[in-house]
Amino acid sequence: MRFLEINEVWDWCTGTGFPLDERRRLADDPALSERTRWLYATGERSGREPQLAADAVSALGAWDECLLWVTEWGVWPSGEDWPRFYAARGALGERRSLETAPAQLFGPDDGSLLIEFITQVMENAWDAWVLAARNDRPTDRRLRISHDEWIELAASEPLALPDGAV
Repeated sequence: MRFLEINEVWDWCTGTGFPLDERRRLADDPALSERTRWLYATGERSGREPQLAADAVSALGAWDECLLWVTEWGVWPSGEDWPRFYAARGALGERRSLETAPAQLFGPDDGSLLIEFITQVMENAWDAWVLAARNDRPTDRRLRISHDEWIELAASEPLALPDGAV
C-alpha cells in the first residue's frame, strides 16, 4: 500500500484506463449502468460503517490494485476525526497531509486496510472514489462514497448484494 499525491493519482488513472474529464476528475463510465446505493447513516455515525465498508469491498470482486481517492472533506467538520485518521496514516509511515496525498493505492493483500480507510471516509462524511483494477485495466465495478452518507456501487451488470442496498 502506498499514498499518492494528486499528480500520481492522475497518472495511475490514465495509465490504468480510468478516464478523467477536462478538470482531471473521474469521468463517468456509461458501461457501468447498474447502480446500487447503501445509505449508511442519517446525520451522525451509525456504527454500520465498518460492515458496509466490508460489504462494499466484497462487492468489488477480484482486483490487483485498488485506489481510494478522497476528493472532498470539510463538508461536516464537526464530525471529522482528524487525529484518528492521521494516526492510521502515521502508523503506515505517512506524514503528508490529506491535501498533499489524497489517495491510497492498495495491493491484493491490503483488503483489511482498504476496509479500515473506507470506514474512516464514511465516518468522516467525506467524498471518495474506490477504483479497482485487474491486470492494469479497470474492473467492471467501482464505488463512490458521498458526504451525504451513502455509498454507491456502479457495475456493468446487476449484482446480488447484501441487505441494506437500495
